[in-house]
Amino acid sequence: MTFNNTVSKNGIVQFAERLCKLGDGGITNDATLFLQFTGDINQAYKKVAMALLRVDKNWKWDDSNYTDFPIATINLVASQRDYTLPAATSGGNASTLYKINRIRIKNSNSEWSELTVMDADEKESDSTGFPTKYRLIGNSVRFNFLPTGITTTGGMEITFQRSLTEFTVASTTQQPGFIDSYHDLLAYDASSAYLMPINTDLADRYTAIFERRLLQLQGDYANRNDDVKRNLNMNIESCR
Repeated sequence: MTFNNTVSKNGIVQFAERLCKLGDGGITNDATLFLQFTGDINQAYKKVAMALLRVDKNWKWDDSNYTDFPIATINLVASQRDYTLPAATSGGNASTLYKINRIRIKNSNSEWSELTVMDADEKESDSTGFPTKYRLIGNSVRFNFLPTGITTTGGMEITFQRSLTEFTVASTTQQPGFIDSYHDLLAYDASSAYLMPINTDLADRYTAIFERRLLQLQGDYANRNDDVKRNLNMNIESCR
């Protein structure tokens, strides 16, 4: 489902017009309302993105609208322990980086080594050495040793999960970057936000649909790769 399709009338915005009983063009022909709905749709998109981050540890979700991989390299400086985490999107800031998946360091022989996370009570060493662990503090990554024996240019690689690519009122063919059979989620949540001060009952109904289908989406994402073995967990319920 594309964001806005005023020809075929099958975009997310057009579905929201129907859900809110605004009529054809009720959103797109009102400049202020169109901007407001675009913001609400983006907010719904972020809810979906955060929900997807929580489900599958084997297949990391990334907005399919991106044309690059969620990987950044950082130059290192000998004996410098602290480094600022990268912005995860072009032109973005620190808030675009949602989650760290892996951090690797390249030694002086251009060989990669994956770092592990330091324990909460583990102290940083004042000695030089090749880093083996890291700690995240605020918007920084810190090594357990003052780094030596490293490759300085592009010597650290961070694999991450990031913010989505937001819609604007100029978006037409852009689609949400997750399974297309669930694109209606964005219209339900945005419509609920619009209707909350007008028709609370209908807003609550749309919220319930959004939450139910969001759980279904999480379940489908958790089972996308048949090669990954999973354990069957059974819930025992009392019949009394």
